[in-house]
Amino acid sequence: MTELPRTASTVVVGGGIVGVAAAYFLADRGEQDVLLIERDRLGSGTSAGGLGGIRHQFANELDVRLSVLSTAFWREFDAFTGGSHAFEERGYLFLADSEGGLASLREPLSLYERCGVPVRMLSRIEIADLVPGMRADDLAGGRFCALDGYGDPLDAVAGFAAAAVLEGARVVEGVEVAALVREGDRVTGVRTRDGDVSAGRVLVATGAWTAPLTATASVHVPIWGYARSIMEAGPYPSLSRTPMVIELESGFHFRPKGAMQRFAMPNLSTDGGIEKGPAGPPEVFGGPVGRPAVPASLEPWVRARAAWRHPAFADVRIARSWSCYYEMTPDDHPVVGRVPEVEGLYIAAGFSGHGFMHAPATGQLVVEEMLDGSASTLDISDLSLERFSTGRRPFAPAVL
Repeated sequence: MTELPRTASTVVVGGGIVGVAAAYFLADRGEQDVLLIERDRLGSGTSAGGLGGIRHQFANELDVRLSVLSTAFWREFDAFTGGSHAFEERGYLFLADSEGGLASLREPLSLYERCGVPVRMLSRIEIADLVPGMRADDLAGGRFCALDGYGDPLDAVAGFAAAAVLEGARVVEGVEVAALVREGDRVTGVRTRDGDVSAGRVLVATGAWTAPLTATASVHVPIWGYARSIMEAGPYPSLSRTPMVIELESGFHFRPKGAMQRFAMPNLSTDGGIEKGPAGPPEVFGGPVGRPAVPASLEPWVRARAAWRHPAFADVRIARSWSCYYEMTPDDHPVVGRVPEVEGLYIAAGFSGHGFMHAPATGQLVVEEMLDGSASTLDISDLSLERFSTGRRPFAPAVL
């Protein structure tokens, strides 16, 4: 393990996909003495548990443009980083089983056209052709984008981290940052149990664990953890090249992972209702403790839902299952950029399930703000922390 240095120009706290992407872009820009600190192993938090989806189909224009920027990088990941990451560009297929759901799928089509993203509505017949054997007679229709797809978050973490190190960044694992060091109106470094590190800039990329860390510098950030679960079954070799399929109304997803299928699902309320996201923010923004358990009620729900949607899943046997945390904010969008009242402090966290897909754009844009004073490739002012204190609400909800 790399020994913890006592000084750095920039400290990145958090070794998930967003943190390693930012470290890569800092090093790639020629920033010297970049230090990334991860309390466990790289990618061991939310990045280890994600479904790996990469999509353009959002209702908010900034989300779509972040996806356009990110997917351009995902397609050329190997060339940029020298690492290996397969972006399987097989599309996202949204299914609607009601006329209201179909109308909501149709509503943002003009946005996609304006952003240059080819998205089309599909009939039941076209849906059945796209995923052979899948039940479609209960559907009102669907929406598809061939530029969407999925990847592997842990492969991407490894690739970004290795590229950052090759460019001169240092990575320290197994060291927890217990506090930010603030002197007056600026951050001056971080405090760990192995000693302090002085730095001119600190980027907090700690996901669901962000709020208690920024609180040590008297900065309130409304981010909290919300557990979601994934299950894997198979093998189903005949379905190994299908799109990511998402039932809009139920929140049920499935996608291939090699010959296996991965299923993502909403949470279930105590009365059996579907809960795609939290009802509202908690009273206290504390970091999650430990790993969440997979609720026992989810497996029978998934088995029934999967069997209904495709006959290949008629006798699903779950091989493994796990839960991880969405890092939620009150408007389901991240905080990206500087903390206005603390010079040198930056945040990139709170992605509400979209951190992996937008990691390349996030890394590039937050580094532009850190090194150039503002992000120039895209305007990310709507992602500022200030929006919560001013009451500005620029986004529609975006949790699936």
